[in-house]
Amino acid sequence: MAHLFKVDKLINYIHNVDTSFTKEAISTTVEYYPWTEVTYTPTTGSSKVVYEISYYAEKINGYHFSLIQLEEYDAVLGSWSEINEKYRHNIGNWNVSQSQRWYFHFRYVIPAWSGSKQLRINNKTYSSSSGSLSVHEMTEWDGSSATNKFCNTNLLVYSI
Repeated sequence: MAHLFKVDKLINYIHNVDTSFTKEAISTTVEYYPWTEVTYTPTTGSSKVVYEISYYAEKINGYHFSLIQLEEYDAVLGSWSEINEKYRHNIGNWNVSQSQRWYFHFRYVIPAWSGSKQLRINNKTYSSSSGSLSVHEMTEWDGSSATNKFCNTNLLVYSI
């Protein structure tokens, strides 16, 4: 099995496994995920920065289709913009009668930079009729009742 990098090559990593999240509805319009935002400074001499995010999302009894993109903050312009369209992910299902549950894990390997930079994930919903997504908590049916279970949300950023 080929590896992208050796574990001993991780440099200056930020690892956030947060269990304090509660179920959150992501709106039906363009919205960034505040829990994905991080400020990071790559180690001098590194060639790449890896931004890894894992989280749970669900749409119960409805459809949802959206675009997930990695963004960076431009302090000069004072705005966020997509880093590169090649990092885009489309998610969802167009079947109204079907519930959808996903555990996402995205790994972005981007060129390193000097100084600090803010990164985040943005969710652009296809249309307002797509409805909102719920994140961080899984709705579970055990055969007699419904319960909710927290699903780990992980963010890891490091230099290689």
